[in-house]
Amino acid sequence: MVEEKIAPEGFAAQEKIVPPDTADTVKDTVSQKMMEPEKKAEPEKKKPSKIQPSPQVAEPTDTVAEETKEDSLKDSSILVIKAPDPCEMDTAELWVYPDPSGGLHRRAVSVKFFSNKKGSVIRWRFRSETDWTIYRGDPVKIAKTDALIYEAEDTCGKKMEKREEFYEIEQAKMSSVCPQGMEHIKVGSSQFCIDQYEWPNRKGAVPLSYISFYQASDSCFSAGKRLCTSEEWYLACTGPHSWAYPYGQAYERYACATHDTAISASGSRPECRGYFGVYDMSGSLLEWTDTRALENKNFYYVQGGFHMSGQKSGCSDRRYSYYPQNRHNPVGFRCCSDIGQEQKASGGK
Repeated sequence: MVEEKIAPEGFAAQEKIVPPDTADTVKDTVSQKMMEPEKKAEPEKKKPSKIQPSPQVAEPTDTVAEETKEDSLKDSSILVIKAPDPCEMDTAELWVYPDPSGGLHRRAVSVKFFSNKKGSVIRWRFRSETDWTIYRGDPVKIAKTDALIYEAEDTCGKKMEKREEFYEIEQAKMSSVCPQGMEHIKVGSSQFCIDQYEWPNRKGAVPLSYISFYQASDSCFSAGKRLCTSEEWYLACTGPHSWAYPYGQAYERYACATHDTAISASGSRPECRGYFGVYDMSGSLLEWTDTRALENKNFYYVQGGFHMSGQKSGCSDRRYSYYPQNRHNPVGFRCCSDIGQEQKASGGK
């Protein structure tokens, strides 16, 4: 018979406690931790598919909104580029002129100023004055002989050099000795009448070109006139002060049609007015005269330059290489007429 050992009463719990197997516990713990992420990994893999929007449920408005946003970003990148300075791009020279321009006038005149650039500030005064006046659109009244001085500045700060126009006011005491549309020229002992404009002598009309010497001569004859001589043409252009150009001594690029690609209408350049009120004697068209060239008697002088002559369009500029029987594109004409002996004795106007 086996004797059963009974443990003392105070040690029963200790004998029943089994020391834990450390290796097994670690193994089980690691195994358990490794298993738990594996169970949670499956739903995490599915999360991207839940976040990714389905093409079937995407609304068209969302797409448009995205495109608009993208376009706005592109536009904003363009707006940050500095716009070109309009003043740096402006290479045109400031030009201001009075209308009517200076010279001889048979009555008081009201002068207005015009500019090729909007917003230009124009100042003027008479030579007899010292104070400047800013031009605000009101006509400048000139009732007696005086010089009008003016200057200007555009919105970019570019200035036009000071200009001076001489106005000689001579009130007519009698009717004109010249037919309507013609001006009385009197320089020294020379007196005659000349058309204000190139043929057909009508303001606003495009002057006739591509014409031969003989056609020009016949046209004047049919109107009871004749072609001007070279000397008459020169006197009408240079005036009593021997100007190099009809408007003055110095060349002005914008005064007459000397840099154009086509023929301008007669009288469209108010500044291209001679002392006696004859227009377009510089530029526009070369003009036939009735004077044979000293260099070659088979040719006649044509004078004044044409619309592409530039500075070579003064009162003294003339050519003689155009055959009189041929028609020439840049050549036109104007007519002259004589003054009777009685009218000459009276002194004209």
